[in-house]
Amino acid sequence: MRSIGLFSLLFFSIVANANDSDGTCSVTYRPKTNETAFAAVGSSLKIADRTCLSNVLIIPFDTESGAVTIPQGEYPSIGQKDGKVLFSVNNTSGMMADSCFFCDPIEYLLIDRKRPKTLCSLSKLNLESCANDNSISYTVTQKSHTDLGQCTPSLVYFGRQGSVLKFAVNDCNSISKPTLTYDLTLGRVIRFLDDRYSVINADNQGIYYRRIGKSELKNNDVVPETLETTDAESKNNTVEIASTNLKEKIN
Repeated sequence: MRSIGLFSLLFFSIVANANDSDGTCSVTYRPKTNETAFAAVGSSLKIADRTCLSNVLIIPFDTESGAVTIPQGEYPSIGQKDGKVLFSVNNTSGMMADSCFFCDPIEYLLIDRKRPKTLCSLSKLNLESCANDNSISYTVTQKSHTDLGQCTPSLVYFGRQGSVLKFAVNDCNSISKPTLTYDLTLGRVIRFLDDRYSVINADNQGIYYRRIGKSELKNNDVVPETLETTDAESKNNTVEIASTNLKEKIN
């Protein structure tokens, strides 16, 4: 991969730290805590938005290097291997970096963290070729991308019959049959896993609800000793009262 022209090299230190930051993702949920929302029948009560921060290789203008042509554009990072940052050969504009017609097709563009001034390519036959140092102009920066409306385990609303609400479960592999029920005469707060939902209004069109804070106790949490003591004392008092009443009846 020999350059046919000399270009200035723009390279940020971000590549040196790519292993720490590339592919870092965070997840937020909708509705947010204490936010009122509406879910139509057949819809999940909770969805996720996933934001990822990743490295992007920016080629400022169309570039030819030996048998390789790299169109101008942004090439997203797709991972790392053996200390090398790998970039897609497809840029965000739909153009593709490619080799000559009779050459081995390019699998990745890459930058070795030990040689940050050199842009290389890796072919489908796993052959690596590199341009001369400082011979290709490029920049590596970081950008975030958000995928909205991703699945997260949640209840799915399936209508109302009298005071009873019907739900199914979406575990992100499939949606169960709507066999879960909740009777509003028992209260307005429904718990599913670590989430709680306050029902505002519900009919066979949909449900208005508010996602409230997580419960203080999670599944399989150890009960505080003070609570155990209080519960034990309550049981003892109940036994004592029952014994006293029994003695009074006998007397």
